[in-house]
Amino acid sequence: MTLLETKIQRARELIRTSKHIALATTNADGSPHNSPVRFFYDTTLEHIFWGSATEAQHSQNIVHTGQVFAVLYDRIETGGVFMQCNEGRILEESELEAALDIVNNERIKDGQQPVSLDYYTSGGPQKMWSARIVNIWINMPVRDERGFILRDERVELERNMLW
Repeated sequence: MTLLETKIQRARELIRTSKHIALATTNADGSPHNSPVRFFYDTTLEHIFWGSATEAQHSQNIVHTGQVFAVLYDRIETGGVFMQCNEGRILEESELEAALDIVNNERIKDGQQPVSLDYYTSGGPQKMWSARIVNIWINMPVRDERGFILRDERVELERNMLW
């Protein structure tokens, strides 16, 4: 198996097994903000979902820009899976119900209680958020003749490569 094939296989594992993702957003003054959140994704890997308070800094940033940069870090190997996302927003009505089905299926698999729809709709601080995944990639090291890393090169991945 080539290094690229190994990295793609590891990316598949990270997507299937990771529970938390780091969401990077931009504050109003242009400074960066990063927040780890419990996340979920749809079966087509088109969207990520998470629950968060509307007052949280990352939530405020997403309301302002709609942009999210998400990373699944690999704690065993170097690298991870990188996702550029847009259309970050609070979900409502049928979209909320569909996302909550995904979330609750995973919660039940993990031995946790499902979350009721009214948890997100009753005026409480928590909302269900979503962002559309625009690009997914991994980084591949470019090494010199001695094996030292010179730089990383982005390798874009198609969603069908990750199933």
